[in-house]
Amino acid sequence: MSLKTKVQELCVNRFNFGFSYLPKHELLSKWRIADAIYIVLIWFLDAFFFENIEPYQRQFTINDITISHPFAEVERVSGDMLIKVTTLCPLVIIFAVTMILTPKKKKLYVFYVSVIGLYTSLGTCIFITDVLKNWIGRCRPDFLSRCEPDPSAQPDVLYFANEICTTNNTARLLDGFRTTPSGHSSMSFSSFGYSSFWLFGQLLVRHINGGAWRSIVALLPSLYAAYIALSRTQDYRHHFVDVTLGSILGILVGWWSYRRLFPPTDDPLCYVPYQLIEEKQHSEEYWSVRNRDFYDDDDGEVDGRDYLLSRYSHDLESQQHPSDLETSNLRAEI
Repeated sequence: MSLKTKVQELCVNRFNFGFSYLPKHELLSKWRIADAIYIVLIWFLDAFFFENIEPYQRQFTINDITISHPFAEVERVSGDMLIKVTTLCPLVIIFAVTMILTPKKKKLYVFYVSVIGLYTSLGTCIFITDVLKNWIGRCRPDFLSRCEPDPSAQPDVLYFANEICTTNNTARLLDGFRTTPSGHSSMSFSSFGYSSFWLFGQLLVRHINGGAWRSIVALLPSLYAAYIALSRTQDYRHHFVDVTLGSILGILVGWWSYRRLFPPTDDPLCYVPYQLIEEKQHSEEYWSVRNRDFYDDDDGEVDGRDYLLSRYSHDLESQQHPSDLETSNLRAEI
């Protein structure tokens, strides 16, 4: 067979891209091993490569008041504190809610998948943010304090940093060009925003009988994310537009990561990972569980299919001569 013919006949399964031959492929897919590997790689690449890229250095003037704010030695939410709260606090939230609301047989899987979504969101957002920061290279509000311009510099004249900056702290100076978008804002919303989306689903916030308290509880993580984001303007680390862009980026990435794993929040089964729904779809009981707790069967509750069967039997007994159409409709419902 010629190379041209092989190329023409090449067809890769779009669902598994040819990896179905791997041992335990279904198990690897169910437990999102590809996502786990992605998380490790994206965090590794960002920590050892993208964070260390030298940013683009824009020109500036020494009389630009938007970059003339003082350098805050103590931040309201430091970088180290940000890493701790964005990686640990949502983890505690997910663990606590899963332990309370999810049946024993499904606790581990729901917790695992939810955490995969959390760190996928956070890692992806950090990667995108660092790339944009270095690419855009806009000056922070406290840039001139970092630069320490030479006294001979003239106002209304555009300079590059290497022309007039006298500081010996090169790392601090270069970080002064990484203001857009705000990393604190994007990270906090990709982490706590994801947590809010997750809580919206787990607490059935959009259920017709859901109380207002559910929405308040679900929004609390996002409220804390908003505090972190706005604190960056109080510390003069970011402009308001930086915070706005970072927050939007974090929300979008958090929503993307959540929806990869769970149905939309207005779906009756919004609290169930797609994988578990797909497994039950292969059985005839799937449609019966959409109007009750998906996990009822795991706790020994009456099967919804049993209810339909009993209803079918009752209807046949109550009708001496049911029409063919009525009988077929009942069988189709089952």
